This record gives sequence, structure tokens and C-alpha cells, in this order.
Amino acid sequence: MNNEYFGRGYAELYEDYIDFINYVFGFNGHNENFVSLLSKLYKPEYKPLEDAYVALIDGKLRAAVGTQNHDIMVAGTKLTCRGVGNVAVHPFTRSRGYMRKLMDMALEDMVSDKIDMSVLGGRRQRYNYFSYEKTGTLYDFTINEDNLRHCFGADRSAYHTMTFPKLDKNDIGALENIKKLLEGQVYYPCRPAEKLYDILCSWSSTPYVVSKAGRFAGYFIYKSETVFEIALCDKDDFINTIIALFDEFKLKKLTIKLPPFEVDYISRLYRVCEGYTIGTAASFSVLNFGRVVAAFIRLKASYEELPDGELRLLIHGRAGDENIRIYARGGVCGVEANDGAYDLELEHIDAINLLFSPFCPGRERLPGFARVWLPLPIWLPRADGV
Repeated sequence: MNNEYFGRGYAELYEDYIDFINYVFGFNGHNENFVSLLSKLYKPEYKPLEDAYVALIDGKLRAAVGTQNHDIMVAGTKLTCRGVGNVAVHPFTRSRGYMRKLMDMALEDMVSDKIDMSVLGGRRQRYNYFSYEKTGTLYDFTINEDNLRHCFGADRSAYHTMTFPKLDKNDIGALENIKKLLEGQVYYPCRPAEKLYDILCSWSSTPYVVSKAGRFAGYFIYKSETVFEIALCDKDDFINTIIALFDEFKLKKLTIKLPPFEVDYISRLYRVCEGYTIGTAASFSVLNFGRVVAAFIRLKASYEELPDGELRLLIHGRAGDENIRIYARGGVCGVEANDGAYDLELEHIDAINLLFSPFCPGRERLPGFARVWLPLPIWLPRADGV
């Protein structure tokens, strides 16, 4: 009989664990490896095994699931989040239920730890089994030289009011400015100061400081002709920043990815871009619908007027049933517990789609006020993914 262990990892497994996940994901361990790809998670000083689940068969790693907490502040509410990553099974031991067992353990702990929501990346149906659905709204804008030439002229030197030094990990002042700028937003991820640089470099991206007349004016995260995250001290500097970035980096095209609540940036790009797509942001599981819906409907109300109304939902969620009343009254919106009758009864995945997905067949049957409310702008920045 095999000697089997399914449970939390421990420090002594670190070297084997890193080798194992690199092997399963096809990384060679040199120019491609998890430690460089996601330093915020896999540096030994961050103790990644404390937040991992492992399957050991006769003392050998045969499956692993990593997790990490990454809370967010949404319209004044702190939501507890836990991401899931490096879901790995040795190719010789697939189809034995190891992944399912570890994923179920991770979800059970999230429920017992009262985590509000979780996020991961991966195939849709594969993770539907574990309560995750591809949802949230992502705006994807693309601009090219023709767009800028027609909108701003062939000589755009007058718009080059920004410069973009790479963020240095030892530039404490810039890192403090970035953290302060983030924490002044109506939505922001809670990023510890000691891990901020590593977070901004996630997925082999490069963070840049935006400098205006020698002063800190913002930052952005860039990789492969794509801006994945941007925040500016003065949003009126946005178009100048995009033009200067395009010209300084000598690009043929530039893609800018934005969440729906960045309405100022979206409105400025809309008439300039060659085209745009609206798609899903990530795979989310909501474990406390009441808290998550309350936070994100307040976020939506911060940039869009929401009509009065009340929608009562009975949701059979992964963490248990929730009977909630979502309301907007005279400019005040939120969620309350509902002890009485309900308008809709929903399973977990259906509730996620109805409330958060950019497109959801069946939403047109909701009352008019609810069709304005939805979808709610659930979001987690790419840099905070696991």
C-alpha cells in the first residue's frame, strides 16, 4: 500500500516543490521558472509552502496547488481574497483524483477562513467543478500609428510631456509614491510595501514610473506592447502619457487593458483607438455573495447613476445558501439579508454570471433597474494574480 499524504506543504519541501512545478509546466528552470515569473510568491523568504497543498505518494511530490491571500479595498470595504495557482499533477499520475482532492481542500479552507472571493487562471469547465467561472469585465483597447497621426498629427512632440524611467527596486521614494497613489483610489489592491516591487514585476512584466517635469506623476506596468495597469496622479495626463509612451518605445501598436470603473481613461481612448473588445477578466469564485455584491455595487455607484430598485436572490453558493436583498434607494445602495420571499433562485455559477459577467443570456428578463445595475465590476489586477 502506498504511503500517501494530502495536506499543507512545509519548508523542507521547498526545493522539490519548485523543481516539481517547473517540470509540470514545462519550464527549464533557467530563463523560465516560477521564482522569476512570480517572485512575489516563490522566493524562499515568502514561505510559499505554508500556503500550498501537496500530494506526496511514497514521499514523492505528485500534485500541488498553491494559494495566496491578496485582499482588495472596494469602495471602502476590504474584501478578503485568496488566489489559486500552479495547479500541477505529475504526468504519470494523472486521472487519479489528486487535483480534485487538493482543490477541494483549498476551497474548504477558504470557506472555514471566511474568504470573500477567490481568483485563478485556467480552463473554464475544468474549474467550473470547483465553483469558478470566467467573469468580470475587461476592456481591451488597441491603438496604432494611424490612429495617433490622424488624431494628433505626425509631429507629436508637443504631447511628449512625460518620461518613463524604469522602476528601480531600490527606489524607496517611487515605491512609496506608487503605494500612496494606489491607496487614494476608490478601488485598490492591498499590496504590502515589502512585496510591492515583486508584485509589480509579476508575469515577467516591467513597471515604469511616469515622470512629469521631474516629478512623480504615476506608474504603469508594461509587457510586449501592452499596458496591463496604469494609475496617474492627474487623469488629464492620460492621453499625453499614452502618446509619449507609444513614441518613446517606438511601437507599431499598443494595447491598453482597463477595468470598467476606469471611466476617465476609457472615455479618452474610445475615440482614439483602432478598436476595442469587451471580455471576461479572470476566473472568480464568490464565497460571500452578500459582501462582494455590496462592495461592487457601491463601486459602480461611484461612477454611474443607479436607478432605485430592489432585487431579492436566493443563491445556493459553494459556501452555503445566501438569501440577499440588493437595493438602491435615493443614491444609497447595498445588500441586506432577506428572510422572506425571493425573486430568483440561482445556483452558484449562474449567480456569478448574472451578477458579474459582461454578457449573460437571461439578464434581459430582469426588471429595468437591475439591467442597469448589472454587470457589477468585479476585478483583480493581473499583477495580483497567482
